Amino acid sequence: MILLRRAAVMIFYWLLCWPPAHAAQPPSAALSAQTFKRWERAAARLQETALGRRLIVETKDVLLRENPGSAGSASVRYVRREGPMLLFCPQRLKALGDAELELALVRELSRAGANLPIPLAEGEMAAYQAELEYAMDRAATDEAFSRRLRRAYGQAQNSVEAVEAEQRRVKALLPEGERLDLPPLKIPSGEFERLGLYIFLFVRDPDEFYWAVEQGLRRGPATIRLAELEDFMERYGPDFGSARLGPGGHYARVNGRRYPPALLEAARGLVESGGLARIREALGSFEIARAPALKIKVNAWVRNAP
Repeated sequence: MILLRRAAVMIFYWLLCWPPAHAAQPPSAALSAQTFKRWERAAARLQETALGRRLIVETKDVLLRENPGSAGSASVRYVRREGPMLLFCPQRLKALGDAELELALVRELSRAGANLPIPLAEGEMAAYQAELEYAMDRAATDEAFSRRLRRAYGQAQNSVEAVEAEQRRVKALLPEGERLDLPPLKIPSGEFERLGLYIFLFVRDPDEFYWAVEQGLRRGPATIRLAELEDFMERYGPDFGSARLGPGGHYARVNGRRYPPALLEAARGLVESGGLARIREALGSFEIARAPALKIKVNAWVRNAP
């Protein structure tokens, strides 16, 4: 019976990693045996939580590929080519622990499951919020994971409070009415360190967490907010006939107003592909429905600190 169960699990993961027949094969190689073992072990841990099981099911058709030269600074990342794909970097996987890989996979599987046609700030928020939710579920059943997470949370709390104390000291020295220009919050690159910071911010106010995510490395000039896109499409769509790019392509001009070119490009693309319904469905209600429940979990975890 045990052998049959193990065989069934292996077949499931083999099917999960095998590309669907209709998918075009990418130039990168399929997973090596070593990378597959890391994926298999991490995916098994993910399935111990409800969120992890949902992500595995939602991304069953996502291609898993290995390409040493394409993952950049990430051990695993979601890319959108012919379809959603996870790219693994074997060199960086060697330096990544199993728990860190789980966290990274939750985030990237969330991105892959949404498979947004355009880069949206809310897509990043939803992905990192999924990572927080998974961490709370893991911490509830894995004491070693919880202890490590608490250390990262405590370090983040000390760091942020020290920075804010220094900012208050400097602000008190400024002439009355003069504003202190604050640098953006430094986001750690380590999985647990970043997660500890995000948990601390989420406890204080989810908007602080969302703002930190938005200011992170993934936000570039082409990233826009969903509300901006909705307002733009409602005001000028569906044909955007008067829209044009200004000199140098730095602005899109519509009815005498300047907008980011990415906003116009995204709006036109969504009109062609059926509008905003697909994006709203992909993002779900991560902020309205899932965030309040997560806030309860996170607050309870913080209160129950030994």
